[in-house]
Amino acid sequence: MISSQNLKIHKVENFTLKSGINLSLELSYLTLGELNENKDNVIVYPTRYAGTHLEQGYLIGEQLALNPKEYFIIIPNMFCNGVSSSPSNAPSPLNGPDFPLITIQDNVSFQYQLLKEVFHIEKIKLIVGWSMGGQQAYQWATQYPKMVENIVAMCAHAQTSGHTHVFLEGMYAALTSDLNWNNGKYEDQPNAGKTTMAMTWAGWALGQNWFREKLYLKDGYKTPQEVLDKLWRTIYYKRDANDLLAMIRTWQHHDISDNDVFKGNLEEALSSIEANVVLMPGINDLYFPPEENLQEVKYLKKGSVEIIPSN
Repeated sequence: MISSQNLKIHKVENFTLKSGINLSLELSYLTLGELNENKDNVIVYPTRYAGTHLEQGYLIGEQLALNPKEYFIIIPNMFCNGVSSSPSNAPSPLNGPDFPLITIQDNVSFQYQLLKEVFHIEKIKLIVGWSMGGQQAYQWATQYPKMVENIVAMCAHAQTSGHTHVFLEGMYAALTSDLNWNNGKYEDQPNAGKTTMAMTWAGWALGQNWFREKLYLKDGYKTPQEVLDKLWRTIYYKRDANDLLAMIRTWQHHDISDNDVFKGNLEEALSSIEANVVLMPGINDLYFPPEENLQEVKYLKKGSVEIIPSN
C-alpha cells in the first residue's frame, strides 16, 4: 500500500522560515483514501526522525487504526528527511551544511498551506505521529487550535528537554567524528560516523529491560552484540549525513511555546490546545520519558496519558 509511485509535491516559492530566511521549498506527500464531500475525514500522519512515507505503513490498513476505506490520510514527509526539501537535494548555495534550520513550526506552517491551498480543508479529524511526527502533531494543535479536533502523540513531548538535547548533541558529535566529515563538504558519505552514531543510539532506543530480560532472543538475535552488528551497524547508511544532522537540529529546537504568541510560556501553550489529546509514551523510553507527558497533561483541557508497556 505504501510506495513512492503516487508521491506528490507541493512547492512554495519564497517561503518564509521562522528564522526570517526566504527560500523555495518542496513538500513531498502521499495520500491514501478519498476525501469525502464534507471534508471531515482527514487524518494527517507526519513522518519521524530519519523516516519517510515508506515507514508509515504500520498503522494503515482496513483492520488497523488508520483505515483508508474510511479516512483521507495525508502523509507529509518532514523537511530534511531526504524526500522533501533537504540538505541532500537542495540547490546550491543552500545545499549540504549550508541548508538553513527548519523548525517543527516551519514544517507545520508548510503543511497548513498544503491542506488549505490544495485540498481546501478546514477541519482535521486526527493528527497522529511518533517521535518527531508526534512533535508535529503537538505543534499543529497549538498553532491551529480551531482546525485540529484530535491528536495522538506517540513518544513525543511538547518541548525538547535539556536531557534530550544533550543526548542529541552526543549523536551529532558521533556522526561528525568521521575523518571524512570535512565540515559537511564530504565527497563520500561518512559512514564510519553513521555507524558510531548508530551504535551509540542503540543503547538509548532499546529499553534496559529488553536487554536484561533477553527479549532480543524473541527477535532472532543471539546476543546484544548481534543486535548491534545485524540491526544497528548500518541502519543509517541509506540516509544522507547532512540530512540526519539537520533533523537533529530541528528536534533540538522543538518547543510549541517558542513563538510570538506564547513567548516561551509552555503552560500557556498547552492550555491553549482545544483538541482532544492522547499522549502515548513508552514506559521505558529514555529520551521521551512518561514523566514529562504526565507534567504536560496537567495543563491540557482535554488530555490523557496512555503509557505503552513497551520493551
